Amino acid sequence: MSDSGIVMKVKLNPEYEKIAKSFPMSREEYEALKESIKKEGLYFPIIVNEEGEILDGYHRYKACLELGIEPKIEVRKFPNKLQEKKFVLESMLRRRHLNDFQKAELAIPLLEIEKELAKQRQIELAGKRVGKLGDTLASSDAKVFNDFPTNEEKGKTTEIVAKKVGLSPRTLERAIKIIEKAPEEIKEKVRKGDMTITYAYSMLKRREEQQQNTPSLPEGVFDVIYADPPWKYEAPLRGSPDFYYKTMTTEEICKLRIPSADDAVLFLWATNPQLTEALKVMECWGFTYRTNMVWVKDKIGTGFYFRAQHELLLLGIKGKMPAPLEENRPPSVIYAPVREHSRKPYEVYEIIEKMYPNRKYLELFARPEEKRKGWTYWGLEVESK
Repeated sequence: MSDSGIVMKVKLNPEYEKIAKSFPMSREEYEALKESIKKEGLYFPIIVNEEGEILDGYHRYKACLELGIEPKIEVRKFPNKLQEKKFVLESMLRRRHLNDFQKAELAIPLLEIEKELAKQRQIELAGKRVGKLGDTLASSDAKVFNDFPTNEEKGKTTEIVAKKVGLSPRTLERAIKIIEKAPEEIKEKVRKGDMTITYAYSMLKRREEQQQNTPSLPEGVFDVIYADPPWKYEAPLRGSPDFYYKTMTTEEICKLRIPSADDAVLFLWATNPQLTEALKVMECWGFTYRTNMVWVKDKIGTGFYFRAQHELLLLGIKGKMPAPLEENRPPSVIYAPVREHSRKPYEVYEIIEKMYPNRKYLELFARPEEKRKGWTYWGLEVESK
């Protein structure tokens, strides 16, 4: 029953219900709400539109139904559907304990509504001008709202919405960029508070800069190639590399024209799920697989079947590259701690140089901590070092 005494059938609007479910109460919060309504009744009425669709009070209405309590209903009228949806979103902002990222997610549809309302106001204003001043202004006014919104108007709209959701315009703009461009895994981390908006934005920006500045492969030929390809995973786990740096498909890696000598050796890092792909790359680059070394890590990682605690360094030979002298052959297992994401043990450089001394060394997809004498580096992070 509404507050006017008129019996009204309450129903759910699928769009508004979806918004409400996107920001669910925790089980504890919902049970506390039910207990409060059970003991003290419903303080705030359920707000509905003229069609009886819930605009504010989705969880309160659900709790009343479960408790067998007749909810108080209040009907609100709005000039149009945009104003109605705006009310729904702003009601959610007032009623919820949201973090900054969740506020930004609500801000996006609010931004679209504010832009559309502003555009409608411009059209109405232009219409009034045309009516007063005649057809002379018609063409110029048409241009005003055809070009709408301008950058300045967009900025004003962002400031208005940012203030409504309780964020600075800068934070809102960064959060929107994360929402639009970051992998879902990263958005979920920020949404849960496991990663800050500032940190996620800085990583996203760095990744975009890397994608725009891919260097050319070095000139000349090299007889020792060391590579740690940025493998792309079809079903990434926690800690997906796709957000930390630009990843490449196996086909893209295979197509690289590696400047290797006729007689050369390749040291190629391969994660366990990508072993088949790594062997394919080795073959495409003109090398034949011979053996591998195992890096045993001090920490356990992720995995669908086994949680990985080791990584493989494959060795392939091209042409008549000889095996190293016996006294320069290392053990097939190296124990070294895990460092920052994807960083490999520094000791591997010393192992390679001992196995094949006084050679021309090339590291592909390099992230050098320091540039070693005799080494050439290629990769997105080389120039910044």
